[in-house]
Amino acid sequence: MAKLLKLVNQNILFWGIAFLLLFIPLYPKFPLVSVSETYVSIRLEDFFVAAIVAIYFIKLFLAKDFSVLKDNLTRLILLYFCAGLLSIVSGLFITKNIVFHLAFLHFLRRVEYISLFFVVYSSFSDRRQLRTFGWMILLSTFGVIFYGLGQKFLGWPVVSTMNKEFSKGMILRLTWWARVNSTFAGHYDLAAYLVMILCLIISALLIVKQWRIKILIIFLGIFSYYLLILTASRVSFVAYLVGGLFVLFFAGKKWWIIPFLVLSILGMVFSDDLGQRYAATFHLDLSFLSGSVVVKPKEVALVLPTATPTPLPTATPTPLPLSKSASKTKRLPTPTATPTPVPEVATPSAAYFEPTTLAVSRSTDIRLKVEWPRAILAFAKNPLLGTGYSSITLATDNDYLRMLGETGLVGSLAFLLVILEIFRRILVFLKKNQSRESRLIILGISGAAIGYFLNATFIDVLESSKIAFFFWIMMGVALKVIDINKERGKLT
Repeated sequence: MAKLLKLVNQNILFWGIAFLLLFIPLYPKFPLVSVSETYVSIRLEDFFVAAIVAIYFIKLFLAKDFSVLKDNLTRLILLYFCAGLLSIVSGLFITKNIVFHLAFLHFLRRVEYISLFFVVYSSFSDRRQLRTFGWMILLSTFGVIFYGLGQKFLGWPVVSTMNKEFSKGMILRLTWWARVNSTFAGHYDLAAYLVMILCLIISALLIVKQWRIKILIIFLGIFSYYLLILTASRVSFVAYLVGGLFVLFFAGKKWWIIPFLVLSILGMVFSDDLGQRYAATFHLDLSFLSGSVVVKPKEVALVLPTATPTPLPTATPTPLPLSKSASKTKRLPTPTATPTPVPEVATPSAAYFEPTTLAVSRSTDIRLKVEWPRAILAFAKNPLLGTGYSSITLATDNDYLRMLGETGLVGSLAFLLVILEIFRRILVFLKKNQSRESRLIILGISGAAIGYFLNATFIDVLESSKIAFFFWIMMGVALKVIDINKERGKLT
């Protein structure tokens, strides 16, 4: 019994992370505990993550090992947390435009995401243990793909958080024009996840030598790419190309680049949705390739379609109960003036627009005329500390503008220092002659990180729980692999 308890104690963090790699991507975003004055809910995954992080800190205190605090990266992360707390204080007492519990909830979300970095770093001591993590990622991704295809072609249920009503846990079904969400509650989140997975798949193909496993990974890559196409996310497709090219180039597989680009772009062009969205963006006519036809004016609806699922006829959603204090809480004024979008006016020329063109135009207008100016106005209001977390609503669709608006220059520069320190260590490692397998692992994670930050220019991926959890897990793996190789170098 003593040996069993010792074994559990030594491996509990490792198996906890393995569980999260399987559970977080597969479990839909069902609301568990509602929060007043917002439709963001606390979910089951938050409790699992909190439990694993708590175990990590308990182990630290019992072992009286606080050496992690001596690391410069830890100090930079703590500096970032302090900057976030200062922005909350500023929003409460200077600009006076945030509610404390909402702002603090946003702050805790960021602490929760980054905490997994430390847990992962402490969870393993041998590179061979990463095979277990790899199998968990493979199984969960196949599950995500399987469920996503079921939504698209078999009418399987959808749980979405795209708006207030859907986020209450409504069971929905995709219409013919809606984009695949799978278990991610939003097609953009799914696309961002697949970008990181595809970069890791390229790296895994170069590492694995057994042909049976290699063929399995190839199938995973093909279906992951196909599901990425079904999300029709333009920025994620570009992020996938850039991240994949990075991995191939620095892995010395330059002869793979042309086939990779040709096959990827052909898949995009022949996509009825993604191809047409690029065509609408750059004013190209790809109808002769994708099979799309120009609809006659009388057949075009003037009402703009919303790219969200529609509820099942049998579904009768009920609102989640709010706490008693919610109804008594006085709502504070909106922190920053929200620009009013120019209303769409139906004109004779509007009848000649295809639905995809209208959807692309609407998506661009929301960012350029509403969300981005709102974040810029918040930054101008308090350039140093911003207007506080939650002050510019839940969506900005540009994480860098969101960061500037909410935490100002202090918070943004603190976060930038954290990321620069991580990439500095990665670059130092890649410049040295390290083992082939370790180098490929780091390259795959680096390509995924590049895709992640490119997505952040048009998607709020830094706050999206499923994506952010996975990103910080990867960062913990990368730095641990680097330090394992350093220790081996010292021993030899």
